[in-house]
Amino acid sequence: MRKILIIAFFLMSLLGINSAFAKTDIEYFRLDQPPSVIELAFLRELGQSILETMASYGDNHLFEFARIEKIERNRENDFYDVSLRVISFEGAHSPPYKLINITFRIPPGLPSEKYKVISNKAVISYKVQSITPEEVDKLSKFTN
Repeated sequence: MRKILIIAFFLMSLLGINSAFAKTDIEYFRLDQPPSVIELAFLRELGQSILETMASYGDNHLFEFARIEKIERNRENDFYDVSLRVISFEGAHSPPYKLINITFRIPPGLPSEKYKVISNKAVISYKVQSITPEEVDKLSKFTN
């Protein structure tokens, strides 16, 4: 019986140690309500980087309805991966519309040929899809 208690105590202490030293934290942003002031401020700071990233991928358009979807903090390597979405448009806020998802790594870390570095941010991911005006209305519902 004593051996079982010692083994159980040892296993429980290992679980406690491992959970205390998590290497990443992830925060998801609620997209079904208006953005917070901190989200709006961060998006304003990222605005030029978003435009430069879009241009570097051949999307020379403007954007609106930006939202941060999640931020992942890597404690071990001290960087943040910020995933966001924007809706790009041509002309006077008119179609064609594109939903653009970008993930920036801030700071970019060591130079890597794997990622583009734009405005001192590494572009980890860049995805584009065409969307309809109805989808724009749905995605922009809480951004006004």
